[in-house]
Amino acid sequence: MPHDFPLSTPLVPARSAWRLLVALCCYAALLVYGSLYPFSHWQAPALPAMAFLLHWPAHLDKADVLQNVLVYAPFGLLAALWLAGRMQARPAALLATIMGTALSMAMECLQQFNPARVASLVDIAMNALGSGLGALLAGTMLRHTLSGALALAWRDRWFRHGALANTGLVIAALWLLSQTSPLVPTLDVSHLRRALSGLWHALHDPRLIVMTQLLTYACLFSGMGALILLLARPGKPALRLFALTVLAMLMAKALIVGRVLSLEACAGAGLALLASLLLRTLPLRILPWTGMLMIVLGFAIAELAPGPPWMVAEFNWTLFTGQMRSVAGLSNILELLWLFMALAWFMRIALPNGGTRRIALVGAVLTAVAVFALEWQQQFHGRYGDITQVMLCVAGWIIPWCVPAADRPLDPPI
Repeated sequence: MPHDFPLSTPLVPARSAWRLLVALCCYAALLVYGSLYPFSHWQAPALPAMAFLLHWPAHLDKADVLQNVLVYAPFGLLAALWLAGRMQARPAALLATIMGTALSMAMECLQQFNPARVASLVDIAMNALGSGLGALLAGTMLRHTLSGALALAWRDRWFRHGALANTGLVIAALWLLSQTSPLVPTLDVSHLRRALSGLWHALHDPRLIVMTQLLTYACLFSGMGALILLLARPGKPALRLFALTVLAMLMAKALIVGRVLSLEACAGAGLALLASLLLRTLPLRILPWTGMLMIVLGFAIAELAPGPPWMVAEFNWTLFTGQMRSVAGLSNILELLWLFMALAWFMRIALPNGGTRRIALVGAVLTAVAVFALEWQQQFHGRYGDITQVMLCVAGWIIPWCVPAADRPLDPPI
């Protein structure tokens, strides 16, 4: 029977405290950047200082509320995991929530002096809620908690062990989040009609099918299929698990606010499942390279797809300008992160002992150059190029290389 992934020890916050601290500080820096952008025209507030704490708006923008919850959830998660190496899970979760609330309070106070931003008590409340939810989620990653013991027991039954295997599961989670965010379900009839209208019209008129989208879905989902096949323990029905996950994800697209279920997504998923049947017959050592090929093809097709001919194109040089405007921007961040994390993950699986720092550095440079070239050419095809896309792709590539290296080669073929 093949061995488990020989990839160091499972995630233990106390042993990875410095990595968690670095990740927490980096994410906090991003929150500060997003909260205070743009950084010009600072002036004294028009209203009395701290007056925003005394007013609760009569009307709440659902998208803004949701965004404030989601962006602080990773902060609470990272903070709770870091603190769990020093204290019990419950105090760690409480302190992480307080830290997130304090950071949000500081940002809202500073926003009073930025005319381009609006300080709000609602934002603090939603940021605190997001921090708390993230801190609670951290409990499922700690073996000494009840939720963690149950979740990790299921994880151990289905998936291989090791730090790099855990990274693969994080990539799969980011993929699911990118396809189903903002995670707000609805049974409103009008929404269901809108969500299914594209599928209905494409079935009646195949000329409406966007082939670039269909091929992108097929390639990227096939890459995820390869990842699941590599992650699953020997003897487990990996394809069945992947098929059920894809089916649940497609159903969720029709029920989640802001999402639609397209024929392109359904057809692409079907092709990916067929491709996964073929991938299952390949030697295990071939799967990482096949997964990388599928990811690169899917990303290239999406980047080279032409935009509307009437659009005035330009290149954006300001980080996160487009991503901060809506919840859809968060989906874009997740999409790019999981794609290039998957590329790096496949590379580490394919190389003996998980590769070297030189390979990581060369890969980061090649990623930056290739993605920048693809983004730059979009200006000539009716689309907006964005430097943020380049930075996110490079960050996604780097993250898996921060995981401890393997100490022996990959398993023999399944």
